[in-house]
Amino acid sequence: MMYDLMILGAGPGGYHAAYTAVQYGMKTALVEKDLAGGTCLNRGCVPTKTLIHTADLFREIRHSEVFGIENADAKISREALLARKEEITASLRKGLEDSFKARKIDYLTGKGTVIDAHHVRVGGEIHETKYLLIASGSVPALPPIEGIGSSSVLTSDDILRDLPALTSLIVIGGGVIGTEIAGVYASLGTKVTILEAMDQLLPNMDPEIARNLSVIFKKRGIETHTSAMVQKIADTETGAEVTYTEKGKTVSVRADKVLVATGRKAYLEGLFENEMPELERGRIKISERMETSVPGIYAIGDVTFGYAQLAHMASAMGENAVRAMNGDGPSRDLKAVPACVYTSPEIAQAGMTEKEAKARGIETVIGKAPMHANARTKIAESERGFVKLVADKTNGKLLGAAMMCERATDMIMETVYGILDGKTPDELLEAVHPHPSFAEGIETALRVLKEKYR
Repeated sequence: MMYDLMILGAGPGGYHAAYTAVQYGMKTALVEKDLAGGTCLNRGCVPTKTLIHTADLFREIRHSEVFGIENADAKISREALLARKEEITASLRKGLEDSFKARKIDYLTGKGTVIDAHHVRVGGEIHETKYLLIASGSVPALPPIEGIGSSSVLTSDDILRDLPALTSLIVIGGGVIGTEIAGVYASLGTKVTILEAMDQLLPNMDPEIARNLSVIFKKRGIETHTSAMVQKIADTETGAEVTYTEKGKTVSVRADKVLVATGRKAYLEGLFENEMPELERGRIKISERMETSVPGIYAIGDVTFGYAQLAHMASAMGENAVRAMNGDGPSRDLKAVPACVYTSPEIAQAGMTEKEAKARGIETVIGKAPMHANARTKIAESERGFVKLVADKTNGKLLGAAMMCERATDMIMETVYGILDGKTPDELLEAVHPHPSFAEGIETALRVLKEKYR
């Protein structure tokens, strides 16, 4: 079969690229070795957020007396929760497969192997294509720790699939995956210990976010250790023992299971029969047009070097890649793609931090609004949080935003538009925020910012 475009991987990046290709009239095939929707739908974003929603609701119900509700007997059925997770993913997966048919996208199931830039083997059949897009995603990365292959060790794929009942859990890695799953298990009554090698939780986030999250986790009984270097994992009769160093001391901690959440690596196994595109740190290098070092082969998403491993980043990259194939410029601006963490309260960040701006020689001013004075935050009895905006001191243009509050993952988009358009506080304050709302935190931060840059 001859195609205009073959896409290896039917995750968010792959299927958004396919949708864009159809708009250009390209005969398109999506190749998927596993399930439509990729990691995000089946083993990542959607299952995680399903579990988080229930865990947060359960925690609220258990402390609902503050809202005037008496309900001390709430219980969670793991079987029902897992069934709900599967129902949601199956429903969304079917919707995707139906959309492929409706758009006349050929959906080929099986492992795709690249013979060269214009030929792909799927099963025993070889297909010809004008363009090839690699959207194969990523898999959990296992660091070189002694005992990493122990039976007590779980990856995020394992824990999201089965949600094992645990009295205690050690989480190695305090990034997005580690903190989100730690929050779920703590809400379910599990004793959680997080070991993070860097000097803060969520190393890529604003340090103030990390400090606040550590305080909140402590209140919820989650023990966190930063600058903690894991040396060894060993199975015990009742679970696992993890040995690590912290502040020059060697310490051991025991739990039922160990979750290794130290990041993800590009999935490239068996993907290329002959020439492989140039790599950097195990990920495919691409140009601004999303093209690899092999002409005609493009790559997007988690498999690429230099881009955040986010589902919505991959989707935007997919659209831009197809436009480049057709001689058009990008339609999606990747300079301020928001990063979101679905802890409680939610965390979101976009654009530059103070540190990043300083590294670029930009003098900044900060507008910050503590959310404890926000009416909706008071009503919801939400945890400590804030909205923080970073602007250029010389002209007031918005450079970045960091939020830790209810609805932060939705609210962040208001600041993304401001960052991309180079808006000043005066311009952004032309819009009237509703009262009472969490979004008023943005207005408060803008007013603080307005006074500082003048």
